[in-house]
Amino acid sequence: MVEQMKVEFEISAFGEEILNDYESSFKKNEIGRIKNFSKETTLANIEEILKGLFAEMRSTYDQPPHMAGKVTVRVKMENGQIKFLG
Repeated sequence: MVEQMKVEFEISAFGEEILNDYESSFKKNEIGRIKNFSKETTLANIEEILKGLFAEMRSTYDQPPHMAGKVTVRVKMENGQIKFLG
């Protein structure tokens, strides 16, 4: 059985917006996704997924001033070995 690793993706887009009747206003949109991969997955594979998520965010939040991404791989130490959670 091939060991799987759970990878969590978070993309945030945020920035100030101008609305009548408010002195200041701030807008934030987020995408959160989880996907299982084999240990042989490369950073280039992860980057391709991120590109798609950033494109998805741009399609729902027109010209966001700031966009950021976060990738989390969850692991635990078991009997002196790193075990991927997945």
